[in-house]
Amino acid sequence: MLSGEIDIEINDHFKNFGKDINDVDYNGNGLCPFCNSRIDEFNFCACGGNLGVD
Repeated sequence: MLSGEIDIEINDHFKNFGKDINDVDYNGNGLCPFCNSRIDEFNFCACGGNLGVD
C-alpha cells in the first residue's frame, strides 16, 4: 500500500460512494452559497444541498 492510501476494509468513503475521495470531480463548479464548500460533479456539497445546477 502506498503512503496515504486507506485500506478498503476501513475506507468509508469508498463503501458509501463507490469511489475514493481523491476521485471526486469538483470540475470548477464553485462553492456552495450555503456552507462555502466545494460542489462536486453531482452538484452536491458538504452540507448535502443539491443546487440543481446542470
